[in-house]
Amino acid sequence: MKDITVGDIVKFVPYYASSGMQGGSLKLQMPKYECLALVYKTYMVRGVGHAHIMFPSRKKKVIGFAGIETVCRL
Repeated sequence: MKDITVGDIVKFVPYYASSGMQGGSLKLQMPKYECLALVYKTYMVRGVGHAHIMFPSRKKKVIGFAGIETVCRL
């Protein structure tokens, strides 16, 4: 599991997601955003980490840990 906590500055990275019949193959998912973001809340759902993040435009989104990587910690 990634060590992402509240106050981290994160960037978006490519990740693999299961696809196909019963998740039999992996598909590379490219990042949707090309910017940095601030993590303001984290939680786990059935062993999968999620983070509430805020973009520089102050727009807020919920993103899975697989798609983000820590750049620095505040």
